[in-house]
Formats: sequence, structure tokens, C-alpha cells
Amino acid sequence: MEKRGSYSLLLVFCIYMLTAINAQQPNPRFLVLSIDCGAASPYNDSTLGIEWQTDENYISTGTSVQMKEGTGLPKQLYSYRSFTSGRSKDCYTLKVNTDTIYLLRVRLFPGSGGSSSVALPVDFSVSVNSNHWFSYSAVTGKDSSEVLQESIFYSFQMEKVYLCLLKGKTGAPFINSIELRILPKTAYIDTRSDLVPPNFLVLGDRLNMGAKSTDQPFRFPDDDFDRIWWPALPPKFPPYPRADGSSIFSNLTFSSYNPDSTYNFDDNWAPTKTLIDAWVGSDLSFNITRERNDTNRIVATFYFMEIRPNVNATEIYSDYEVIFGDIGGPDDYFIWGLFDRSDQSVDLEVPTIEENANGLINVNVSFYTGPFPKIVLNGFEYYYLYEVDINATYSSDRDILESIKASFDLGDWKGDPCFPVAWDWVTCDSGSRIQTLNLTGMELSGPIPENISSLPELTEIYLDNNNLSGIIPESLASLTKLTILALDNNQLTGDIPTQLLNMPGLKLTFSGNPGLTRGGTKVSASPAPSPATSSAPTRSSLKSDVVLYRTMLLLLSIWVLVPFR
Repeated sequence: MEKRGSYSLLLVFCIYMLTAINAQQPNPRFLVLSIDCGAASPYNDSTLGIEWQTDENYISTGTSVQMKEGTGLPKQLYSYRSFTSGRSKDCYTLKVNTDTIYLLRVRLFPGSGGSSSVALPVDFSVSVNSNHWFSYSAVTGKDSSEVLQESIFYSFQMEKVYLCLLKGKTGAPFINSIELRILPKTAYIDTRSDLVPPNFLVLGDRLNMGAKSTDQPFRFPDDDFDRIWWPALPPKFPPYPRADGSSIFSNLTFSSYNPDSTYNFDDNWAPTKTLIDAWVGSDLSFNITRERNDTNRIVATFYFMEIRPNVNATEIYSDYEVIFGDIGGPDDYFIWGLFDRSDQSVDLEVPTIEENANGLINVNVSFYTGPFPKIVLNGFEYYYLYEVDINATYSSDRDILESIKASFDLGDWKGDPCFPVAWDWVTCDSGSRIQTLNLTGMELSGPIPENISSLPELTEIYLDNNNLSGIIPESLASLTKLTILALDNNQLTGDIPTQLLNMPGLKLTFSGNPGLTRGGTKVSASPAPSPATSSAPTRSSLKSDVVLYRTMLLLLSIWVLVPFR
């Protein structure tokens, strides 16, 4: 019995250890959301170790489409959600934490021309809250390759973000995947730069500068934050070595470095796979091509770490061995010391770039001062910078619209009612107030909500051709700017409020409501025509028609019965 008890204790201990070991397995804690838009069921991407979910909990419009999977492309590209209804916008609702930095990534791939591919041509745009993010257009299969877009934003006090697809001139908007990642607290928002809230960043490029020709892009799990790093290779970037002695340098022993062991979430770290190789030389300059014309501001992030062997402390620390970034002009430079490899540190500098050169930006990374002729550049990123668009519907109007949506079961209308484009049944003035409600023929039922009268800037209300019931609220007469109130063809009952009938300048229509009365008298189903235009037959004309009919019938009988000679 005693031995059996020992075995029981041993079993409990083993279970405890297995649980503890499993709990210590790599946890993708920053990968807060991975949505395969249009996917039939959730699944695990074994290659990346990412759990993908369907989009059914994030949007209630659109249609899921499955394409035949091909080779060489991620699984997420072979399903998409298509929005064929013609709405002005369709929005995903993404929950976020307040006071947090996020990376948001989407992919678009219309397919390779099969029966389930997106119908071309198509054009539309994508927004995040009120911020225009990017526009998409594909006319033929030649320009329908995969598109990947990334942005970085600060959540402020928001608890949800709306990612919206805005209808273009042709075709139906679509989307293949959405990814949301948490970034370090100070990543890309640094007190030494202009990149402080509120700003909205759109990725230009993210580069592993020491990549070899055989290297492929990498992401999670090699980067905790699932940033995608592309190799800086020809033809986009010059080959190395160059005439000045620049070369690609790799220090594979550095791969034993584990950033999680000393990770500080208040700092921005490049992944180990970026830091173990680098460009090395006296002049590491290159060009980047301007791809967006709606901003002249770009921010850049340099990653560098001393990985060369046999570099003594004097060479590292004497007179600052530096990165010199001459970006956008000769007076735009930043001096920053390199760090000893043993410090396992990486420096971050985020300058503001004023673009100035025919679509090309010169990134001059060169030796600045000191006796040593070589410098190191491990990684580089740049982003287009925008001020956050804080336009939003007036808060009380927005609350009333949310209540109206609930009353009329219109909950699938998401995003801001007015920005960046308005819902189809709403028009707004320049001051973010609601001016028009156009709910004609929306299959609405139930009573007219009383709180419509709490939208003081309304000038037109169209509720006709629905199945609304109940009385017409007297409170609508408080809308002093109202010029049109269309209530035709519903099931409204009761007396029409006198205040509405007497409102100066109001065009009130209410035909097709059999239960309505006016001053206690039942109103006709349609307006009575004036005598001058009446087409209704009179009693005398009806009598004449009967006589004529009888005469014609007698003549026909004689013609049939009397033989024709």
C-alpha cells in the first residue's frame, strides 16, 4: 500500500510537470486576432502556429466564397467575403484594448480567374474608423495579384475599431483576411520624433538588410509581433559587395540569443533573425520609391547591432560609431551610437522625412565621424504618416441612430453613420449632424420611434412603403427644420396630429394608411381627384352604355339567325 501511494504521488507530480511544461510553450500572446474572411470553419496554420477563425462574429453582411486552393499561396487567400449588395460601406467590428499600439494587416486576392474568383473589373477603398487607408483596383487578371496592406494605430480610449470596405464605381468589394497584433508600448511612437498620438501609419516596407539571395520573407514565430520582414535584395536594392567595400555579413552564432529572456515590453525589438545579419560598409545608402501621393510625411525606423567578431570596445564606443541618416535633405541627419553585441541591444530612431525628390527618397546611411570606416545596418522600416481623422457623427445623433437601428432591426449597419462615407439611408451636413432619414421600402415594422424627434437638424424623413403601425408621434412637429415627411403605404392608425398638418413649409404625405383619420374622419386611401380631371363615369353615361350594349347584342343575333343571301 505504501508503494502504491508513492506511485500515486509520482503520477501527480508527473501530471503537474507536464502541465507546467505545456504552460511554458511559446504563446502567441501578441497575435490577438487572425480572421480568414469567408472561411467555412476555424483551423490551425501548422506552418506558422497561428489559429485562424471565421469572420461570422465580426460582420453580418456579405457572402462567403470558397475558391479552389492552389500552390505557393497562404490558405487564407482561397476564401473571401464578397459584398454584392451595393451598400455604401460594409464594416467589420474589431474589439481592442484602450491605450494600446496595434498593427492591422489585411490581404486581398481576387483569384486566378476560376468560376469562384472575384468578378473583374472591381475597385473600392478600405478605411479604419474615419481614416482612409488604401484604395484597390483590378481591371484584368494581369493586375489581380495578391495585395497586402499594413497599418499601425494607437487605440486611445477606443474599445472597438471599424474596418470598412467602401463601395467603388465598379464591382463588389471583397476581403480575404484580417490580422490584428499588439505592438510594444513605445513601438513607432517615440518621444524623440514627431510620431506621437494622434497619428496613423501605413507601411511602405520592412526590410532585413543582411538577407542572402536564397532567403525568404519571415514572420511569426521568428518575430513575436508577427511583422513580416522582406529580404532587401535586387532588383529593388543594390547587390553587395559594392565598390566602397560594403558587404553582407552574417553572424550565425548570434542566433542563440533569446530576446524573450530579457524582453522589455516598453521597447521595440527587432527579431533575432533580422539582427544576425547586416549590411556592413562605409556607405550603405539606398533609395525608396514613393508609392503614395496623399502625404509628404514618412517616418523611418533603423535597426542596428554590432555583430562583427573581434570588434574591440574602443572601436565600438570611441567617438560614436554611428548611423547617419540623411533622409529628404542635407540637414536631416541623426547620430546614434552602436551597441556592443554582448549588450544584446537594438537602437530605434524614428525621424520625420519631408519628401522632396521626384518620387524617390534618398536614404543615406553613411559613416559620420570617428576613425573607423565601417558601419552596420541590420534592418529598416518606413511608414507613411497621417494625422488621425477624428471626424465622427455628433454623439447625440449617433446614439439616436443606434436606438433607431435597434427599433427597426437594422443592426447590420456598422461603422460611423457619416464618415468616411454615410450609410445609404442617412445624409449628414458638414457639421456631422443628421439631415435626412431615407428608409423607404426597407421592410420596417412596428411603431415610428418617438426619439426621431431628437434629431433636431432633420429636414427630410422618408418612412413610406413599409409596414409601420401605430400612431404618428406628435413629437415630430418639434422638428422645426422638417420640410418632407413621407408616411405613405403603411399600416398607421389614429388621428393625424394637427400640429403636423399645420406646420408651415412641411410636405406631409400619408396615403395608403387605411386606419388613419383626420379630425376624426377617415382619410381616403388616395387623394380624391378634382372634378376637372376625373375619369370616373357618371350615372347618365353608364345608362347610355347599357342601351348601346343591348342594341349591339340584338343585331348580332339577327346576323347569326337570318341566312345570308
